[in-house]
Amino acid sequence: MQIETTKAGSGLHEPESEEVRILYMEDDTGLARLLQARLGRLGYRVDLAIDGEQGLELARRNSYQAVLVDYSMPVLGGMSVIGSLVEQDRSLPVIMITGNGDEKIAVEAMKLGARDYLVKDLDLRYLELLPMVLEKVLLERRLALERESMLGAIRESEERYRKLVELSPDGIVICCGSRVEFANPAALILLGAELPEQILGALILGFVHPDSVDLFQAQLELIESSGVNIPWLEERFVRLDAAELDVEVSGVPFAFRGRPAVQIIFRDITARLAANRALERMAYYDQLTQLPNRALFFDRLNVNLAQAKRYSFSFALLYLDLDGFKRVNDSLGHDRGDFLLAQVAGRLERSLRGSDTVSRMGGDEFVIIMSRIGAPGDAALVAAKVISALEGAFDLNGELCFITGSIGISLYPADADDADTLLKKADSAMYKVKQWGGNSFRYHDRKAGGDQTPDS
Repeated sequence: MQIETTKAGSGLHEPESEEVRILYMEDDTGLARLLQARLGRLGYRVDLAIDGEQGLELARRNSYQAVLVDYSMPVLGGMSVIGSLVEQDRSLPVIMITGNGDEKIAVEAMKLGARDYLVKDLDLRYLELLPMVLEKVLLERRLALERESMLGAIRESEERYRKLVELSPDGIVICCGSRVEFANPAALILLGAELPEQILGALILGFVHPDSVDLFQAQLELIESSGVNIPWLEERFVRLDAAELDVEVSGVPFAFRGRPAVQIIFRDITARLAANRALERMAYYDQLTQLPNRALFFDRLNVNLAQAKRYSFSFALLYLDLDGFKRVNDSLGHDRGDFLLAQVAGRLERSLRGSDTVSRMGGDEFVIIMSRIGAPGDAALVAAKVISALEGAFDLNGELCFITGSIGISLYPADADDADTLLKKADSAMYKVKQWGGNSFRYHDRKAGGDQTPDS
């Protein structure tokens, strides 16, 4: 297969003596050429591969500063490509490019080792974000290489080590007998100290969160007794001002002024953990209503189902579809329709117990898991409460509107003992309410609700 390459003048993001070379794996040749031209104008050299297999071969033969990988490719998919690239060279920045709405895929890619991701959109706005994302990962790679070089120089001489670690963004301390003998400027900042004297001579365990003390002490003893390196681990430190700090910590045996010591390197990962939590939320929560999405709904439903089988209790599913939502959407516009869905979500959450779950299944459909019920009639009480909660007017930026809801109810174990069947039966009951005109509720098995369900 023919590989197309564009080559521009000196890169804008690297020294002139170093060419910034990028590999882009994309089976859509139109998008590939567009991105190639855009990056070429910024001084990057971009090689193209039309599938994952061809891209891996190029990566083996050439030296790249970054790799862009499309999720959906023939021959070898994006996830497999990322796994192979990370296995070959963990320092090579890989950026996943996914289809619109594939945030969950992006989260999985980050877990595999991708440094960042971009979501394709129809307006191609992601092409405007790409240079910034690319510059960020290239800078991170440069910093990582500098850090590796810095730590290598430490082993050559203590004097050279001292000069280098003073510039390190990571906190570095040297401990003899569990007491701090040296701390670089970054360590002072991370631990909340203004002067070295506030840290020097202190027990290192005094900066470790109580929940991590036993593990941290065991790691120190292992380094001192066996001379082994401790890989990067996530722990929690406590600063001098008592503030807690999430850190990534590594330790290696060291010699300090002729004495055996332990060198501890730590970095603040607060922002990274927050980003990971944000990605997780994007994967499991509906971005419009902030309610659990389908993926999280089924996860919680299966957990509740397993507990119900183990402890022999009953629970209910309430399948809600809004009556008249399409009319609001068509007459007032999608923006107000979205605003309405967000307000509905708020009313639903306020109508439930803290142990219950309400999720958005898509469109104007919501499902409620009543995690435990004492009697079938409990579901009717909640259904009536939800219908009542929807009765009041919704203020859509000055435009008042009214909607109602149709609810179908299925019960475990009376109606089914598996998730899919329970959901289908609640959905079926909801559609029967729709046929009656809506604004009501119905059990799948009308006998379960007694006189509380409408007449058929």
